[in-house]
Amino acid sequence: MSVSPAGPGAARRRLSRNAVCIAAQLCLAGTALPAFAQTAATTNTTADNDGHLAPLTVQAHREPAAGSTTVIGTEELERNGTIDMGGVVRNQPLVSAPGATSGGGNVWDGAGTTGYNVRGVEGNRVSLDVDGIQLPPAAPRPDGNAANSFGVGRDYIDPEMFREVRIDSGTTPAARSGAQGLGGGVGFITKSPVDYLQGDVTRYGAYKLGYSSASRTLSNAVTAAARLDKVQVLGIYSRRDGHEAKNNSAVAPNPDDWHSDALLTKFRWADDPVHQFGLTLDLFRRHNDRVYDNKTSTTYPNGATQQAVAQRARISLDHDYSPGIGTHALFDTLKTRLYLQTASEDDDTQAPYVTGGQTYQRFLSTSYDNDNLGATVDARKLLGTHLLSYGAGLDQGNSKRPWSELRTNAAGAVVSTSTGSKNRMADTDTTRLSAYMRDEYSFEAIGRRATLTPGLRAEYWRMKPDASGYATAVTGAASQLKTDSDTNLLPGLSLALEMQPGLDAYAQYQRGVRIPTAAEKTGTYDSFSYTGGSSGYAVLGNPDLKQETSDAFELGIKGAAAPGVTVRAAAFYTRYHDFIEYAAQAADPVNLPTVTFGLYRPENIGRANIWGGEFSTRLEGAAWSGGLRGYSLELAGGVTQSNATNTSTGAKGRLASVAPAKVVATLGYTDPGKRFGVFGTVTGVKARQAQGDVIASSTTSTFAVPGFGVLDFSAFWNLSPKVRLNAGLYNLTDKKYWNYATVRALPNGTAAQRTEIDRVSMPGRNLGVSLNVIF
Repeated sequence: MSVSPAGPGAARRRLSRNAVCIAAQLCLAGTALPAFAQTAATTNTTADNDGHLAPLTVQAHREPAAGSTTVIGTEELERNGTIDMGGVVRNQPLVSAPGATSGGGNVWDGAGTTGYNVRGVEGNRVSLDVDGIQLPPAAPRPDGNAANSFGVGRDYIDPEMFREVRIDSGTTPAARSGAQGLGGGVGFITKSPVDYLQGDVTRYGAYKLGYSSASRTLSNAVTAAARLDKVQVLGIYSRRDGHEAKNNSAVAPNPDDWHSDALLTKFRWADDPVHQFGLTLDLFRRHNDRVYDNKTSTTYPNGATQQAVAQRARISLDHDYSPGIGTHALFDTLKTRLYLQTASEDDDTQAPYVTGGQTYQRFLSTSYDNDNLGATVDARKLLGTHLLSYGAGLDQGNSKRPWSELRTNAAGAVVSTSTGSKNRMADTDTTRLSAYMRDEYSFEAIGRRATLTPGLRAEYWRMKPDASGYATAVTGAASQLKTDSDTNLLPGLSLALEMQPGLDAYAQYQRGVRIPTAAEKTGTYDSFSYTGGSSGYAVLGNPDLKQETSDAFELGIKGAAAPGVTVRAAAFYTRYHDFIEYAAQAADPVNLPTVTFGLYRPENIGRANIWGGEFSTRLEGAAWSGGLRGYSLELAGGVTQSNATNTSTGAKGRLASVAPAKVVATLGYTDPGKRFGVFGTVTGVKARQAQGDVIASSTTSTFAVPGFGVLDFSAFWNLSPKVRLNAGLYNLTDKKYWNYATVRALPNGTAAQRTEIDRVSMPGRNLGVSLNVIF
């Protein structure tokens, strides 16, 4: 298929079409050749003491005594056949991955995973970051009137690059470095040279070949690492070629041929044990060729085709200074980082278009561009029984959302009244300055070890939109834009008490805040600027939006309850204020005289309470009986409830984004010699129907998403100390089911609407397999 370029997105793609591949060849050249020339020594990076292949060595992170943090390592990602953002959270009970469905919006909208739903909140209320550097916010559909209805995906990552994924459930602790999430956060931690170069190993090389039948995706990855005197180097290149995800229905999904390239290169230089310097280059590019068959209508007789390119590039410089405990008066460790990140989503759409009895060709180009330059400083200091952590960060960002259309008639002549360029939000500069301090105070209480952790984050932000060229057809809109700023103080407090060695009970409180995005403050769409009309309806941003806030409370227990038994359990309650949602506005003939048929703007009209509980446990059979050595049982589950109020209308109800209860059980056996392992996973999800959205004032009858049970089977086999085979058969019983987070808002009143519901069902029985070879 082909789409004629219509704007700056196509030009940018021509310049960067082979950037990732070229960079991969250059950066891997210095590591791959020596790595393959020398056989790696046997360590826990490549093989265990029995001579069998072992997982990647993961450098430990110190987990706080309080709070709910889930860590997903490379072994679990491979066991689940993870190839994209959605697969990362496959077995998490209160975490899901909503998506913008292919053809689910207008013809110019994109598709893909838009983020994560954590404990019933999603979109920009859940932060996403890579190595502590925040990913761009999700962007709403320009013509939509629902806050969490997004027009592009956020598929800026490849799971092959990560050694672990860390999920913070609930409002993330404010008194720490990195992104802060109103309702949760997902952090992706990239691999490092030290993960492969353990002990006497100075060279490492590996190749992985994988296939997923759910989307007919073929994956290839090359990893190379080397230690050259005081320098460590790592290069990872991943290539994936796939198609649309299959559904489990007679209705075919929209075709979507895609490929992606990802490159991670790291250099670490340690002149002495005190100073370490690092350079990271992190690149990702994904290209989709989509066909929107479901858009076929009298207006669009052939549907639409779309070329989409998502790109992200990050370069960062790091310095770790570790003079030692007590050596320096202000810190024992000091970490500094400078970074530059650019990200873009470009969608070029072509479609025959019939209106007024005439046939035209529409060429639409829309982009969403985000550039960020920043610096962070983080320090730690041990003072007796106090462990102080403090730091500061500065981020300067620029966001743009250009749009252009070229329309031609049947003779190929340009229709000037429907051709032109405009922005779907104002170009906006955003500055964020933050500082935090946290004290982990250890003491004895009632004869037990206790840790009290107060923390405080101070944050200043300033958002400056550029009014030039903004909503030119909507008279008066540009004059309403303004520079806005605010300062926040976000406290947190937790108390952990040791119940027995290795098992802690805790209580915590966290305050959170979410700053409105540039799209929410300055978004613009109107029905008449591209038709040559003089008036119509409009969807505009709101420069007067306030911040969303949260107050999160949690009680829990986690640790080793007994030999061979680990447990996590938490009960939580979170209050959310000033939720942002779109609302119909009264006509304003004085300030907006051309908007005569309806005006929609986001407002702070939502208040919600979310509460619930979640648990997880792992039982090791060997602790119970020698005959059960190698057997394990993992159980996890969660349930969430809510109430919501529209403060404008007074309407009350449940929060539609709260997902149904979910339980996951995995029974596994790992050979004591680690030659092989087999795992069976059962997932059960309760039925739920979103009973309208009181905050969005929606009364549409939506799809009652049925409950389901799914059985998965996975295994690994170490064919030799350097060859490992992973395989999984998912949805073994070929169950037809849906992801609630993605389909909950789909209407269900007509046969055509039910067809769209069938189109986005989850894959039936599917296979995932990968082969890892170490050289």
